Amino acid sequence: MFRSVLIVLTQILALPAAAESAKFMDGVWSGKGTFQMGDQVVLCNDIMMKFSGDEKTFVVREASMKCDGMDQQNFSEVDTFALASDGELTFQKGVATQIAAGAKVGRVNGARLTMLNPIDAAKVDDIDIRLAGDTLIYSQIAGAPGVQPDYALLAFLKKK
Repeated sequence: MFRSVLIVLTQILALPAAAESAKFMDGVWSGKGTFQMGDQVVLCNDIMMKFSGDEKTFVVREASMKCDGMDQQNFSEVDTFALASDGELTFQKGVATQIAAGAKVGRVNGARLTMLNPIDAAKVDDIDIRLAGDTLIYSQIAGAPGVQPDYALLAFLKKK
């Protein structure tokens, strides 16, 4: 009996770990949030983000937001990241970015994606995306660490 248990345990431990996936973000998301630029903080009643994700890639497709006192903001800068089985994210290509192809920028762990994308020598774009129930919580802080951000966005989104 003891030998049978050892054989089963050995087989279970030898199985490869499940690969991480960005599938939890795949689709079009909409909701509300708060945007900060300088000393100004405004409510955003209409935020849309579109992502593609699976076991091998994460792609930022497009986004838009309508915030109090601001014109509609539309972003169509497609950024593509490779996703390794251990969850590591590597930048592949993008529009209007300074990130070098092949740069390791973050990771996926379960239903959470975190990235620190370099903006320039001093500034980073700190992005945290997590799925909590049916709500995608998107947090982005751009600027130099330790000082007031150039801008920040906190959004609570539901899948369309």
